[in-house]
Amino acid sequence: MSAADLLAHPGDWPRAASELAAAGDPSVLPDLVAAYDQPVEASRGELLDAMEALGGGAEARRLAGSSDAAERRVAARLMQLLPEPEHVAALERLAADDDGAVATAARKALRGQRRTPEWRAAVERLAASDDADLAAAAQGWLAEG
Repeated sequence: MSAADLLAHPGDWPRAASELAAAGDPSVLPDLVAAYDQPVEASRGELLDAMEALGGGAEARRLAGSSDAAERRVAARLMQLLPEPEHVAALERLAADDDGAVATAARKALRGQRRTPEWRAAVERLAASDDADLAAAAQGWLAEG
């Protein structure tokens, strides 16, 4: 049975997340993200736990360098769900991605990261971007504190 099959029903998420985490295969992370993003009334804590157990942060940084835009979008979403200071450099690059969906996801993720000195430096560089929308967004994040 595939990860998508296991995650098809929100009522099965706790068992599915546990089984997927125990299997230790990070290739199911996109399926966990897709389940998490379903517009349903259900607890998602087990899904996040499974993402962490599968090394979601490190895998997100690896996927951020992919030539596949869908993988880069999953990377940005994972970085939003599992914020870590190590994500900032990858998110800075992804925030200016040529693929609009990737850039949008990365900008949401970057805004939600811890406001470390590295975060501030990255956002200050983005605030000077030639991309007016990106620069305005970054300036807004800096104004938030």
